Amino acid sequence: MRKVGIILLIVGLLGFVVASSQRGSYNSVEGALKSTFSSDERAKKDAWETGRWVFVGVAVMGLVLTVLPGKSS
Repeated sequence: MRKVGIILLIVGLLGFVVASSQRGSYNSVEGALKSTFSSDERAKKDAWETGRWVFVGVAVMGLVLTVLPGKSS
């Protein structure tokens, strides 16, 4: 379980970093204008925001499985 936890932790952190960088592009003036006037861009912005939270959840699950691995048989 500890190996699975470490893998989930790494995947969660990397996914969070990638999703945050993609989501950050909408914080510029051009990105804000695009997301204001285009529903497609707004959907992409919301998808990256949702992805950030999903990857945080994966990282937390990995942390729990790493710290509390369970009993060995």
